[in-house]
Amino acid sequence: MDCRTSLKTGADITSAMRAHRVADAISAGVELGVFDALAAGGLTASATARKIKCSARGCEILMNALAAVGLLNKKADAFSLTPLAKKHLTSGSPETMARMISHSTNTRRTWIDLQDAVKTGRPVPKTPERMKKSRERMQDDFILAMRDMSRGPAVDLAAALDLSRVESVLDVGGGPGSFLFAMIRRKPSIRGVIFDLPQTISIADRVITQEGFSGSVGTMSGDYNVDDFGDGLFDLVLMSSIIHINSPAQNRKLIKKGFRALRPGGSLVIRDFMLDDTKTAPADSALFSVNMLVNTEGGASYSKSEIRGWMVSAGFERVRYFELPQRADICVGFRPAAKKSANPKKKR
Repeated sequence: MDCRTSLKTGADITSAMRAHRVADAISAGVELGVFDALAAGGLTASATARKIKCSARGCEILMNALAAVGLLNKKADAFSLTPLAKKHLTSGSPETMARMISHSTNTRRTWIDLQDAVKTGRPVPKTPERMKKSRERMQDDFILAMRDMSRGPAVDLAAALDLSRVESVLDVGGGPGSFLFAMIRRKPSIRGVIFDLPQTISIADRVITQEGFSGSVGTMSGDYNVDDFGDGLFDLVLMSSIIHINSPAQNRKLIKKGFRALRPGGSLVIRDFMLDDTKTAPADSALFSVNMLVNTEGGASYSKSEIRGWMVSAGFERVRYFELPQRADICVGFRPAAKKSANPKKKR
């Protein structure tokens, strides 16, 4: 179901309630290694089951379902990957979505108990029974999923920004650095710093080396809700997909720290899933806010006017919005430029 389309009939509701079945089948195929098992060529269900150490019965039923939705081909008893599955569902593909799917699977487990989050206003407890993976593995899935999902949006963001006066960038909560990398690809003279939690930085350091940005990107470990970013060090501060994790009070403090980190005339760029003033549109952002309810202490999707208010309160001027092609929009504001002092009159 396309969440940008309103439900209008009973059949629409039925379709929405059943949509999880395809998602769960894809997740199982990725998590169990079905798609990777077929990457080298076709196999029967029983051969696949032996390769991935699953039951033959369960494997055959799952593979038949994946064939039914167009992700596997089936000829006689042999299954093979469709071009779509080979491109996006095998871990070795440069366009893989496997990490994103793993992250989505982790997230869906918390949505099962959404009613508890609504009752309490607190995130769903991440108990060992609910979370079948370690927190470390889940964090790895999340960070690398962000890398895979942000390739296109990062290019869009870099293209939308005026980088002519930008030489230094702080990427707050920058994860694997995709947005910073896109800016540097557009303007190679830029030097940047990724600020994130220690475990995330350990992944970012690896990605920086793999992507060839060791000479232009550094890292800083810390908690952006606790630690400062310095004073007047950067031409641009980026906060992409982080304010939805925070409460309004946390965001007000965070944006003020971003203001202080900028040189006079520098810009803060906030990229996120923004709502209109009714907070009911776009639907994708409204539903994403539910995801924050079940997974964070105080996060939500916020309206453009809320974000603008926080920025103006922090001292930013010329605050404006840009729509981007893929889901998230950006809000840009500038720290006022330094006032030029009047030239003293020469004594005669």
